[in-house]
Amino acid sequence: MSAGLASKEDRIRDEFDRVWKEYSAFDRTLDALSALTFALNNIREIKQETELINFTPRLEAVDLDGARYTPDGLVIQKHCDFVLELKTSWNDADIKQIIKYARSAGYFLKDDSKRQFKSDKCVLLGYQNPPGDERLDKLFQAWEENKISCPLVVFRYSLEQGPEERMYFARIAHDRNGRCPTNSKLGQAINSSRGFPVKTDNYKFYRPKFHKTNDQVIASYAAVLWWTKYARHYLSEEQKSEMAERGRLTSPFTILWNKIDEVPAMPGTDVPLGPSDVRRALEFLQEAKLVKLKKKARAFEIVLKEDRFIRLPQGIPVPRAGSDMSVKILGRWASNRVKKPPKKPKQPRKIRRRRSGGRDDRTLPMFD
Repeated sequence: MSAGLASKEDRIRDEFDRVWKEYSAFDRTLDALSALTFALNNIREIKQETELINFTPRLEAVDLDGARYTPDGLVIQKHCDFVLELKTSWNDADIKQIIKYARSAGYFLKDDSKRQFKSDKCVLLGYQNPPGDERLDKLFQAWEENKISCPLVVFRYSLEQGPEERMYFARIAHDRNGRCPTNSKLGQAINSSRGFPVKTDNYKFYRPKFHKTNDQVIASYAAVLWWTKYARHYLSEEQKSEMAERGRLTSPFTILWNKIDEVPAMPGTDVPLGPSDVRRALEFLQEAKLVKLKKKARAFEIVLKEDRFIRLPQGIPVPRAGSDMSVKILGRWASNRVKKPPKKPKQPRKIRRRRSGGRDDRTLPMFD
């Protein structure tokens, strides 16, 4: 094998590893939302004190901010209120964002009426990859400087293997970390030094309800989800019959650019994909060579196929037994990203003006 070919395969593997880690991390965040949903709905002591659960909340803005704030969750209980935000890892923008949520005075119900937060309010900030002490110090320092009265509780969430797979929540041990109100069973569970687990088998019923966190979905995840869950809902009855019989379409179906906003409703889904998510999914699938962009027709063209008809490029390290659709789509994307990178748009040519032979009278000469 030539050095150039080996280098190219190494780059493909690196691209795949990077996007797979990103994909898996986002998947665990949705697991965490599902596990919290189970705890709020099925642990009797917590359910009895919970009045409202909303994973697409809208909070009242403060200062000159016009748009309403959209954290990942809102839990209203009899004696206290929780605002929830989940992160895969640290971002410097987290500080400003979480302070906004803390300063918000109220939230909106589905009928657009507004309610004020209780005096006992708590902001929960969860990290899959907890930040170090230096960043946490920076976060809590900003919290104190803004003189926010409610506690900020930073916790870790992780999917742990063992005899039984489970999602585990644990408050981060940091001197300046806050504590949840003790008049809440949910707060007591998060405050516990041991943390609390939720078995995967317990929350798997809630898992299909979450297709993204409240604000966004990463492009790779949106692409796999759109291909496996949403695409069939765009098909005509004839195309659905063909897919059921043959496992693929013989002719493509198209989505016009001006129709992308028309996303099929997904029954039983609490947080579905939105128009911007679908657009990002189609662009990712275009790079994976599963979707064609027809510029003249101003449309995306898709020949839908089942898993068994999609080839996984050679040299892709399969991260688990078998190769499901996520591995194939991400593998194709990584391969094409290295072998056939997207073309950069051509820069418009600069038009050079010809200089006239006459004297330039716009400036004075240096010497008379």
